[in-house]
Amino acid sequence: MKYVIRDCSDCIGLGDISFPMCRHCIKPTKDLELIVYKNKIFTKQHYLKDDSYVIYPFFVDCLIKPVRGKVLKSYNIKDANVKIVQEEENLEPTYAISIPHLEPNMDQLLALYKEYESNELKNPLLIRWIKQHGILDYLMSDPKIQEININPPEFQSPFRIVHEDFDECRTNLYPSIDFLNYLATYLKINSGRPLNKAQPQLDAELTIENQRARVAAVVQPFSIHGIGYSIRRHREKPWTYPLFIANRTINPLFAGLMSFMITQGRTFLVAGPRGSGKTSLLGASVLEILPKYRIITIEDTQELPVNFYKEYGYDILSFKVRSALSPEGLEIPFEKGLKTCLRLGNSCLIIGEVRSKEARVLYEAMRVGAMANTVAGTIHADNPYGVFDRVVNDLGVPKGSFKVTDLIIIVKQIKSPTGLYHVRRVTRVVEVLKEWQDEPQFRELMVYDKKQDSLVPTKALLEGQSITIQNIMETSTEYDSFEKVWKDITLRAWAKERFVETLSIFKEKLEGPYTIKANKWFAELFESIKPLQSEEAENKFKEEFERRLQLLLK
Repeated sequence: MKYVIRDCSDCIGLGDISFPMCRHCIKPTKDLELIVYKNKIFTKQHYLKDDSYVIYPFFVDCLIKPVRGKVLKSYNIKDANVKIVQEEENLEPTYAISIPHLEPNMDQLLALYKEYESNELKNPLLIRWIKQHGILDYLMSDPKIQEININPPEFQSPFRIVHEDFDECRTNLYPSIDFLNYLATYLKINSGRPLNKAQPQLDAELTIENQRARVAAVVQPFSIHGIGYSIRRHREKPWTYPLFIANRTINPLFAGLMSFMITQGRTFLVAGPRGSGKTSLLGASVLEILPKYRIITIEDTQELPVNFYKEYGYDILSFKVRSALSPEGLEIPFEKGLKTCLRLGNSCLIIGEVRSKEARVLYEAMRVGAMANTVAGTIHADNPYGVFDRVVNDLGVPKGSFKVTDLIIIVKQIKSPTGLYHVRRVTRVVEVLKEWQDEPQFRELMVYDKKQDSLVPTKALLEGQSITIQNIMETSTEYDSFEKVWKDITLRAWAKERFVETLSIFKEKLEGPYTIKANKWFAELFESIKPLQSEEAENKFKEEFERRLQLLLK
């Protein structure tokens, strides 16, 4: 957008602000699209192409551009209206927000400015836009928004978002320099970390009305054109296996297999590129751990919904450690934090991301059996060999220690031929074999079939060749044959499938509270009825589980 900003403090009077004033201040050129007139009371955007204009009060921290096109969807957030609009000139949809209360008359504007000058803010408008977070209050309250990207320089690049239903979207919002500077100051004060020429990058957390987000900020000289932000909004409720089944990220058999592996205390890493959904899948896997077990989480930025787990009865201890990008001295180092966790007794250990040298401590602990239950985490890699390369060659974990990883779950974005749309899918479930010296060996248990758009079991899994399952059988009296193991896995898969089929008409009932309840029922019925012992017991188990699912419909 080619624009110019004019200071109109001398030439704009207090008359009718709807009149297109100040055209004498600058002679428009052919390539100019927008003139922004500013004075202490309001900002006026004059769009030269169609000779239209928009006027906003002095406290608004961004430009809001009018949008025309086909409306794909419309809904409300707070007191604003959101339209997803397909404009002719853009490939991606536009997230267009309209805020009615930003249209006060002159008398109202003057009253608001008088209150602002008094420094005694009581009007909700001034509190939201000056004392709170302005436009971010709206964007962060929209549960459909997953990510917000704000690029410099001011007024030239619109906010861009990742929308749950429409993927990448531009918006009709353009940040002002005041907004860019304000957010930088807020993050520095609240994180206690620097953001300047010497430290031009900052990872921090942003909380607005109990909605958390992870923010990456960059400034000059690292960012050539000025301050930029990437805001990744956290889901306050964890994703669940039923939710992932409903949107086809996984299928019931994967859910059954992972439920079995987690119950048996296996170790696994969820791998994939940025934005593939690794942490979401890890968070869903935590719900497969019964609340009777103690869980320790360790993260440099809290992304797992720990408060939710605590609310629903999980014995969970959460640690926050220093980011690998943060200077020393501000927070406890990851390695020291991990060593502390390992002294806290028998627990499940969930690591937000394995990313630095502390991985050696983790793997040594797993190798000697310091963690007797499930150990899981995420890592940036897009295939099993990439995980090995990252863990061994980059992070310095001995090859022998890497073998204690039981499973590697690969999750990716599957894109359309044009790249305009994508879906998230788990594409591989791979186990790490144990009998190798230098080059790692893996065995695929499930692989993604593009034609079916689903994971399918491999011959190795179906025939009981999995070394992980064989190890489980060696340490359990219940599983005297692979047939019983497979019956357990498929029974768990059946339970997940029936849960989704029964409750999918009420999407909110696929969320965590109901998933936790169903998992408890499964465990209780499994112990009391013992469905693996006979076909009669299995049928009785299914009948009772179905009956209890019906209770969730009421």
